[in-house]
Amino acid sequence: MKNYIKNFVLMFMVALLGIVSVNTTVYGEELGEVSLLDKIKEIYMVDADAESKNVPFVYYINEAGFMIGDFYYNTNLFDNETKLTSVIMYAPGSGMITSFNDLRDYPLGDKLSLGANLKVIKYNDIKNGAIGNDSSNEEIPAEYIEALHQYKNIDNTEVLDPFENTKRNLVFAAATGKLSKQQEAYLRQAYLSDEEEEILDVLQNSENRDKLDGYQLYHGWNNSLGLNLTYDINENNAIIGEYHYEELTSQVKDYKSDTISVAWENKEIDNENNPREGHRVISKVKKSLDLLGHDDENNWDYMKYTLDFRKYFPVFKNSTLAVRMRTQSTTGEKRIDEERSALRKFETGDPTAEVYTYAPFFDMSLLGDLDTMKGYNYYRFYDNNSVLYQTELRVPMDHILNGLQGNIYFEAGRVSADFDKDLFTKDMHYSGGLGVRYFFNEHVIIRTDIGASEEGVQFRMNIGQTF
Repeated sequence: MKNYIKNFVLMFMVALLGIVSVNTTVYGEELGEVSLLDKIKEIYMVDADAESKNVPFVYYINEAGFMIGDFYYNTNLFDNETKLTSVIMYAPGSGMITSFNDLRDYPLGDKLSLGANLKVIKYNDIKNGAIGNDSSNEEIPAEYIEALHQYKNIDNTEVLDPFENTKRNLVFAAATGKLSKQQEAYLRQAYLSDEEEEILDVLQNSENRDKLDGYQLYHGWNNSLGLNLTYDINENNAIIGEYHYEELTSQVKDYKSDTISVAWENKEIDNENNPREGHRVISKVKKSLDLLGHDDENNWDYMKYTLDFRKYFPVFKNSTLAVRMRTQSTTGEKRIDEERSALRKFETGDPTAEVYTYAPFFDMSLLGDLDTMKGYNYYRFYDNNSVLYQTELRVPMDHILNGLQGNIYFEAGRVSADFDKDLFTKDMHYSGGLGVRYFFNEHVIIRTDIGASEEGVQFRMNIGQTF
C-alpha cells in the first residue's frame, strides 16, 4: 500500500511540477529561474480567460505503468463555443497507447447541438473476467486455455465404451472425475496418443480447475466512435440521441457492436461542470443495430436500459456532497459464449452447461471503468443487470493552489443475472479512495483517483467530474 501511495504522490507531483514550483519564492534572477518558472506557469497554471491550452504530463496506471501524455483543450473551437478535449498517452515500458477525444456543443441551431467522441486504445493487459458477481480474480492458467483449444480438436471417432461414445467425451469424463482409475488407465492405453495424454493431464489438474471462473488476459485494440445530437427542450430538459460503434480485438476473439440510443435528461443544477446543489436524472434506452459490427461471431440483438439519479448537497464551507444511484439492465436474444461455456463445463463437470450473453461484455451491465468501481480492474464485473451507489465529498483546496479540489469517495455495487430485490441489497462489492481535480477553467477539469478494494489498488485518470 505504501508503494502505491508513493507512486500516486510522485505521479501527481511530476504532473503538476510547474504549479507547485510557481508558488515558491524565487531568488537569483540572474540564474534564469524566473524565465523557466514563467514558462511552467504559462503551461500549467489556471487561466480562466484562455480558450485553449496544451499540457504535457506523466501519469501512472496499473495496466500500463508510467505513461507520457499530452492534454489539449479548446473551449471556443471554430469560434462558436464548441468544446474539444483530447488526451493521448504512451507507456514506453509496455507499449500501451491510449487516446481519448471529446467534442461537445457544436451548434446546429438555437436548441440543437452536435457532439462526438473517439477512443483508441492499444492494450496489453485487459482482464476479461467471467460473467457474474462472484467471478474469481485469479488468472486462468495459459496452459489450460491452450489445452482446451487442443481438446476441441481431439478426434471424434466413435469408440466402444459403456460410459461415452466419443474420444472427446471420454477425455471430458476423465478430466472431471467421472471415470474410475481403471477406466482412465484403459482410456489412456487404448485410445489416447502421447499428445492427448498431455492434454488430459492439464485438463484434470485440480489447481487449474479451481481458477476456471477467473480472467483471461487480452491484448490488442479497443476502439470506439460515438456521434450524438442534443435537443434542449428548455433550460432543464433535453433529449439526446447517439450512434455508437465499438470494437475490441484480441488474440482470443474480436468483439464488435454498433448501437443507437435515446436519452432524456432532467437537470436543475447551479453549475454545469461542478454543481453544489440540485439534481440530475437520466433515463436511456439503447438498441443494437447489427450493421457495421455484424459477422458470424457478432450478430447481436439486444436492448440496454439505464436509469441514473444524481443529487448534490452543499455542505461545510464551499464543499459538496454528491450522491448517485444508477441501475442498468440488458436484455435481448441469448448468444452462447463458446469459450466460457467450455470452461464452465470443466469447472462444473456438467457436459450440458452453457454460458449465455446478450451483448459484448463491454456493453453488458458493467461495473469497472474510469467512472465506476475505480478500486477494481477495468471491465471487472458484468452481467445482465447492475446497480451502482456512489458518494463523493468534494472539497475546494484553493488555499493550496487555485483551481484545486480534493475528493473522498465511496462506491458500492453488484451485477446479477436477475433484476430483483436482491440486486439492490445483497452481496455488494465496495471501493473507495481519494482523488484530486484540477480546474483549468469552468469547462475543463482533469481528475486523478486512487481507488482501493478487496482486490487491490488502482489508479484512474479522466476528464470532468465522475458524475
